[in-house]
Amino acid sequence: MKRFLLLALFLLLPGRWLAAEDLFEIKPVAEGVYAAIAKPAYRVNCNAAIILLEDGVLVVDTHSKPSAARALIAQIKKLTDKPVKYVVNTHFHYDHYQGNEAYPSAWPAGIEIISSEATRANIQRLGIPRIKNEIVSMPQEIASLKSELEKAANAEKKEAIRKNLIQAEAYLAELKTMRVTLPTMTFDRSLILHRNARTVEILWLGRAHTDGDVWVFLPKEKVLVTGDALHGWTPFMGDSYPYDWIQTLDAAEKLDFDYVISGHGDVMQGKQKFELWKQYFRDLMDHTAAAYGDGTSLEEAKKRVSELLISKYADKFDPNFPRSVGSNVAKAYQVIAIAR
Repeated sequence: MKRFLLLALFLLLPGRWLAAEDLFEIKPVAEGVYAAIAKPAYRVNCNAAIILLEDGVLVVDTHSKPSAARALIAQIKKLTDKPVKYVVNTHFHYDHYQGNEAYPSAWPAGIEIISSEATRANIQRLGIPRIKNEIVSMPQEIASLKSELEKAANAEKKEAIRKNLIQAEAYLAELKTMRVTLPTMTFDRSLILHRNARTVEILWLGRAHTDGDVWVFLPKEKVLVTGDALHGWTPFMGDSYPYDWIQTLDAAEKLDFDYVISGHGDVMQGKQKFELWKQYFRDLMDHTAAAYGDGTSLEEAKKRVSELLISKYADKFDPNFPRSVGSNVAKAYQVIAIAR
């Protein structure tokens, strides 16, 4: 019953939990469990989960930069005087781990940063080269924003571009000084924290959005934290395993939960989003396989399959779906096509 009262509280009184300078809206999901919903930013931040334990705090995901993590740390300190003792990285994408360094800096007495073994390896193998590439490529992106600012026709558009430019320059400066902080504790299939008040299950259920996706499950509170293996936006499939992803969603859906704190978008109730994503992946792969079997080129398949998927799913995902679906078709085509 408490979970329902808490949910009603954040639906009715969101302003209580949101200050103008805050980067995250803190929403209570269950007793001692909060969702930190990221506000829009030029370099996107992921959501986080904040889980209060008897002797400390567990935080899931650390956003795209240390300054964003420090902003959430300031908000956590308004919730509790307990130290953060555990940080979980759900996967290796930049907006989920690049803030890691802020936590041991804030609590030098000791923090364990937890991930799957695959995610730690992926940060080293893929994450670090991607940071280096972004440092090289960001100046061109900033120059493009400056050009757009000069050409902007009205004050509203100029202000929007100016804000993006300020954030882009700050992000580049931060990238240049950022220390990549790797997970200090890894696991293969599961890691369970047993406390008197609650149990926290940290699970690898199979390949999905990446090969190392972690789910955090609170069985007593019936809360599931999903990272980007399921969220409120259009799926990003660049590093994904589409056929495995369907099976992994099936495995996660079998857990007994009422609320979902996902990597992006608002807190969700129920399991409807799981069914939507599984059907979308099935349709994506089936239509792309049919197009490939007909001998269509990648560009032809993107056009043909995107049209089919937009007609069925445009009103079921976020407004960017029509612009995002083409890259998903390209990923599906890559998975299906014969390597040459």
